[in-house]
Amino acid sequence: MRRWPYILVVDDDADFRAGLRTALEMKGYQVDEAANGAEALLELAEKPPLLVLLDLQMPVMNGREMLQRMRGTAELKDVPVVIISGFGFEWEAELMDAQGYIGKPFEAPELEATIANLLRPKLVTSRSTPEKAEKLRS
Repeated sequence: MRRWPYILVVDDDADFRAGLRTALEMKGYQVDEAANGAEALLELAEKPPLLVLLDLQMPVMNGREMLQRMRGTAELKDVPVVIISGFGFEWEAELMDAQGYIGKPFEAPELEATIANLLRPKLVTSRSTPEKAEKLRS
């Protein structure tokens, strides 16, 4: 069973995925991994995450194609994606409809700030209910 908040890390480098998973889990995130875009789409069909961290250069299905398929799927089109790659540019990520770009290698605070900026609104909104909002107004 997945805990919440859930992040999917998509990268063909197993060591990179494992290191990122460990770092994110230490911050309280639940993390799953996929080694390529095709594998990731199967994971996404099971349960969409709150965020996808996506490499561009992968075998089987690269990050560009995976992101294009996500944006063409009603259930996945609004899932935020951050490109984490040594190949590509910030402007390219924007053109692909990604919400962020982090070049490899990167510093942990840069990734943490990017994740926090994208997830904070989702976490606050999902914890708010009409009953809570009414109590705050009273």
